Parts: sequence; structure tokens; C-alpha cells
Amino acid sequence: MKEAGMGNFLMAVQRVSDFSVLTRLFLVIMLPWLLAFSLLAQTPEAVKPRPPVTQEDLAMTDLPELPGAPAVCLYYERTDNREKSERSVFKRIKILTPAGRDFANLEIPYYAFLDEVKDIKVKVYSPDGSSREVKPEILEKIASKLGESEYRIKTLAIPDISPGQIIDYEYKIKPREDSPFVYILGDLIMIRINIILINLTMPDLYSSLGVSWDLQDSIYIRKARFEFVPDRFIGVARKDKYNLAWAANKLREVKPAIDDQGLKLELTDIPPFEKEEFMPPESNEKISFKVYYVDPSIKNHQAYWEKATEAWKKSYEEFMSGGKALNKEIQTLVGGETDLETKLKRIYERVQSIKNLDFVPEMSEKERKKIKVNDNVTDVLKRNYGYKNQIARTFAALARAAGYEVYLVRVVSRDEKFFNPNLPLFNGQFDSEMVMIKMGNRFRAFDPGLPDCPYGVVYWPKAGTAGVTFEDEQLKFFTTPSLSSDDSTCRRLALLRPDGRGNLTGTIRVEYTGQEALSRKFDNREKDEIKIKEILEEELLKKLPEGSQVNLKNLQGLKERSAELTAEFEATVAGVVHQSGNQLLLPVYALTNSRQYPFRSAFRKYPIYFNYPYTEIDEIKIELPEGYEVETLPEARSRDSERAGFSLKAQLAESGQLLIERKAAIKKNLFPVSDYIHLKEFFDFVQTRDEQQIILRKKN
Repeated sequence: MKEAGMGNFLMAVQRVSDFSVLTRLFLVIMLPWLLAFSLLAQTPEAVKPRPPVTQEDLAMTDLPELPGAPAVCLYYERTDNREKSERSVFKRIKILTPAGRDFANLEIPYYAFLDEVKDIKVKVYSPDGSSREVKPEILEKIASKLGESEYRIKTLAIPDISPGQIIDYEYKIKPREDSPFVYILGDLIMIRINIILINLTMPDLYSSLGVSWDLQDSIYIRKARFEFVPDRFIGVARKDKYNLAWAANKLREVKPAIDDQGLKLELTDIPPFEKEEFMPPESNEKISFKVYYVDPSIKNHQAYWEKATEAWKKSYEEFMSGGKALNKEIQTLVGGETDLETKLKRIYERVQSIKNLDFVPEMSEKERKKIKVNDNVTDVLKRNYGYKNQIARTFAALARAAGYEVYLVRVVSRDEKFFNPNLPLFNGQFDSEMVMIKMGNRFRAFDPGLPDCPYGVVYWPKAGTAGVTFEDEQLKFFTTPSLSSDDSTCRRLALLRPDGRGNLTGTIRVEYTGQEALSRKFDNREKDEIKIKEILEEELLKKLPEGSQVNLKNLQGLKERSAELTAEFEATVAGVVHQSGNQLLLPVYALTNSRQYPFRSAFRKYPIYFNYPYTEIDEIKIELPEGYEVETLPEARSRDSERAGFSLKAQLAESGQLLIERKAAIKKNLFPVSDYIHLKEFFDFVQTRDEQQIILRKKN
């Protein structure tokens, strides 16, 4: 069982690019007060009574609410105390079946460079009511790392657990005594004053996230209690100068209690979260609850979005000011060039050459100290480094200086979340910037903040997602340009021959374009050639029949700034040729297995979500074995709709080879649950057609 992440525990998070004069002034004026006030937060904590283990709990052998469940969480309690910078967790789990023993180990993620897990206690109850204190085996692993900063997972392994037993876990996450006063992590600045976390969420001056609770776990929760104790200071506001508010996702009729001490939430009967293949981001579908601070001047969501977006507009306009320096840079870049496309490409190439600090794999403390704060695009150009949004702003500023009609837009990266207009957290939702430029009669989108992103291509999390601008004193929400299935293709060209042992051997050339190429390049940007070779070979093997073998012989385009990538493999496609008397049988589409056809279930709970629309194209040539000729070829088949398309054709080419041409396309990336039956039927149709047999016979 894994505890929710600690991403919202550190509230003092601020992008260096937005570390404005106002923020610096705030630090100079307020830090002495906050340092003194931090001592007041060290108040003793009252011991909270927890429900005892009952005879009903001890006697339970099955869960009536979910028969056959391997385990159940009888009680869960979590308190996020911002005054103490402390999170305390208590969890009581009942093991019901042998499979439930897997839930006896607890995973605790935390930021090792700032926090530590303390006061770990584990108690085990037997069905007869006896109990014992247990010292768990503690395992530790690094989940992610940036420079010298580590995000770790501590695992509490409980030995000798059997069905019927109940386990109580208890622990706290506290600041390390040696945690720094100011810590810079990539493009983030974290400020911790003793045990007070200072929130400097700029330029969103009107709200700030307090805490985010994922309420669902992998097992059923019978009863849960959550508590949030807010900071006494938030920004420059005292406690009576902000309002505490909340937003729930997938949770009806919830009534938290809010008073001067904070917020309390009690829940019962929380169903387990069950993943489905091709589902939207979990944060969109999980039952969750967010507590946030909001400026008392904000009366409704519309007013919040208007003020927050206007503040962002003022921030980026200030950053994009460059005057003569920009004009000089433009003159150097484009000179007397008059072609609009050529000019813009030169500008784009210039900003893509800027070192992107968001994607530097590791920097030492010494290297980080050399990084200066960029106050404007002139600093970015002069120092030739910046963070992703600074680089986007630099491209926008240069294009504007060159005479283009330019709009900087803020977008929600949809790889981890969808936009929720009822959650007033500007930076928490709109996390990236892209650039829209009018070229002729239409606007084109650019993604200069992504390293090595090709000109005119936008990485898929920023395509077809919520965007916002503030132009002519007006707030405007819109959807960024969507991708089509033609924008992302995977084309396989195979030349194969039967080897006499039931296999097809030969070569497979895979050509990726658009998002299919860009996503593989981006995901593997920090890996060496050996690891990339393993990844691409494993990807192809997962598609082929079990027992197949592949060997990557050539890879082209990996380091190029293009939306193309080509991989050439030697391949053995195992077990697809079958002898029956004087006949050979093989499937019309041999480059697959049953796992490649999703949606086996008759029911669907969540919407269907693909990262982007895509097209797969196969052109397979198979040499006939000596002495054989074609007896039967399947009839050509095709199907097309607004959701998906498919075609398959097998023929005997003039060269004497079998030629199989196949095309499958998913035309949208998000489908409602009501479309599941249609998508399931489509993939069932595809599988049936792919499994049709080609029959070869021996010549007389």
C-alpha cells in the first residue's frame, strides 16, 4: 500500500523566473517577523483518541461491502499541520486473504533533502485479541533525483503476517533539523523558516494550495478522518486576512467543518480505486479533496480567474520588455530577410539553443550557485540559459520585435490533470506556456520551452487542452489546437521469409513521425545509446508474438531536432507459420499478439483516453518458400467512422512476394464512457480480421 505523495507538503515553492521585486521586498520586511513568530508555533500537541479494535473487527473474515476483498482499511487518519510543518498519519488495516499480505507493506514517499520520517510505530493484533509491537524492516529507494536532491520512498516491511491479523501503522513526516533556510531546486525556490513554510506563489496573488488529499486507496476504507491546520502567515497576510476554502472531486454531499483552528473532514465507506487501461489522468478520476487559501476580495470563481490571469499578464509583459537589446538581437538573427517563415525559423532556432534549466539532468551545488536570476528576456539572451517558460517568453518577445502578431498563452499540461474551472489555483493548473503566432490568415502554435521540439510542433500534453489569455482587458479561456491521427504515425516496413521452423525472419524498419517520434525522443533524452536500444527492442517485442527476437541495428534521428525517428531491426517473428499436410498457414497480420487488442471487459467505468490520436501503417512483404504458391488470401476489409478507421489487404505482388497492407487509426484522444461499446467492437473487428489465415500450398 502506498501513501499519497508529498508534492503539496512543501508550500514554499516559487519559480525563480517569477521571483519579483515585490517578493524580495517581502522577504526583507517580513522575515524578521516570521523568524520570531516561528517560535510561537512550537506548541505541544494534544493526544487524539483513536477508535479501539473491536470484537467485530477481530472476527471479520470477509468484507460485506466488497466480498472477496483481500484487505480493508478499517480506519485512516491524517493531519497536515502547517504551523508545525508536520504530517501525521495513522492507518489500521485488516488482512482478509492470503493475497492481502501484499498490503501489509507500507510505502511512504518524502523529500529526503528537506524532511525525514519519524516516530514510526507498528502494532499487530491477532484474531484472539492479543497484540504485539513490531519493529518493521525499513527499506529505502530513490524514486527521483534532481542534482543532489532526492525524492525517496521508505517501505515498512512487516514480516510473518497472516489473514485475520490487524496492523496499526503510525508515523510522522517532519522537517530535518539541518534543512536549509532557502533551497533552490531546479527552477524552484523553497523557503523554510524553522518550522514555518512561507508561501510565495507568485504571480498568483489571490489563492494558494493548502493541501491536496487523495481520498481513495487500493483497498476499501471504512472510516477516515482528515485535518488541516493552516499557517498563521500566508504570504504577507495574517490569519484573519485570508479565507480557507475547499474543492472536492468525485465526492458528493461532503460537509467539512471549518473553524478558527482549520478544517476537518470525516468520511465513511470509500471504495478502492481501480485502474483501467487507457483512462484519463488519475487525478481527474480519483476521489480527492483540496484545501486552499483565497483572498477575501474574491467573491466567485470568475472574479478569481480574471484577477489571477491579469496578474500573470502583467508579470510576463514585464519580463518580455527588452527595448533596444531585442531589436539588436533581431537584426543579428534575420538581417534583411523578408520571408516570414524563414525569419521565424531563425528566431526559433536561436531560442532553442538556449540552455533549458528545467531539463538539465543534474547540477552540483557549485553549478547551481552560478545560476543567476533572469529578470527579463535580455538576461536570458545574454546568459544563454533560462527555464522553460522564460524561453517561451523570449521567443514571444523576439517574434513580437520582428513584427509578428504574437500571443503568449498559459496552458494546462494534460498528461497529469484536466482543467477544473471550480478550483481557483492558477499556477497549480495552468503550469506551462506556449506561443501562438498569426501567419497569414491562421494562428500557429509553438512550443519553444521544450528542448529540441521541432519548429511548428507542440508536444501532446499542450495540444487539445485548456488555455487562457488576457487580452484587451478580457479573460479568455480556449482549447489549444488539437492533433489529428495524421499528425502521429508509426509505419512498419517488414521484409520476411519463412525459416522452415515455424517462424518468419528478416528485417523490420519502423518509422515514427510527429508525436510518435517526439515522445520517444523526449522520454529518452537522458538515456545512453545502450539503454535506448533496450527500450526500443522491448517495445517491438511487446507487439510481436511471444518468443520472438529482435536486434536493433540502426537508429536515425534521435539527436536531431525533427519530428522523425527511424529504427531498423533484425527480427524473428516466432510461431506464426503452421504446416498442415501440403499446406502452410499463417495469419494475414503476423506482427501482433492478443495483448495488442485492448478493452476485453464488457463494462467500462472511466472515459477512454489516449495521449494523442495516431495512425499505424504496416507494409509487410513475405517471400514465398520454394515450391509453394498461394491457395487462399483473405478478402480485403475496411471500416471507417468518426472514432477510428481500419483497412487490411493481402495480395500477391508482381515480384512474387506476399504483400500485406494494413492501416489502423484512432481519430480522437478522449471518448466518453458511452463510446466504449463502439471502441470495443472496433478492436474486436480488427482482431478478427488480423487473425484471418493465408493458405499456401505445395505446387503439384
